[in-house]
Amino acid sequence: MLSFVPVAFSAYSAVRRHLHWTLQNLVSFADRSGKCFPSVRTLAAATGTPRSTVSRHLAQLAAEGVIARQRRPGGVYAYVIEARFLPAARGVSHSREKGVPPARREEQESKKTGGAPARFAKSGVSFGEMPDERAKWEARLRSWRQSRFWLPLWGPKPTEPGCFAPVEVLAAHG
Repeated sequence: MLSFVPVAFSAYSAVRRHLHWTLQNLVSFADRSGKCFPSVRTLAAATGTPRSTVSRHLAQLAAEGVIARQRRPGGVYAYVIEARFLPAARGVSHSREKGVPPARREEQESKKTGGAPARFAKSGVSFGEMPDERAKWEARLRSWRQSRFWLPLWGPKPTEPGCFAPVEVLAAHG
């Protein structure tokens, strides 16, 4: 699906009405300087009209001076569209305010998950803080018992002397 930047139709008043759709589709392939080189087959697919019609429209647009086309090796054409038909030309496009996009934040809160980051919205898992230290240690020890997973920042492992886990939690999970 092609997207178009709104263009003032006063620029199109000099162009015959049946050529507008072909010209707009050609503009969608153009770079900022108006150069493009889509094939007739590509333009026909984009406009939804037969190749012969697109070819005839391109010849008419060139004859009216709306586009300049130059035949390249292999039978393809390179097109240059007159600046007044390009969306970036002054007085043609609707003016747009330039704005600074918001700073990117890696984890923004999602409205539908109630505070969980948006990338975790589908899982339904809450990654909020645990209520107290005891609950944190119980979760760590449960993980240790199931998978032997232990992070170095948690201190010595439960099997090592000097473990930071509270004694009552260690005894309950021992």
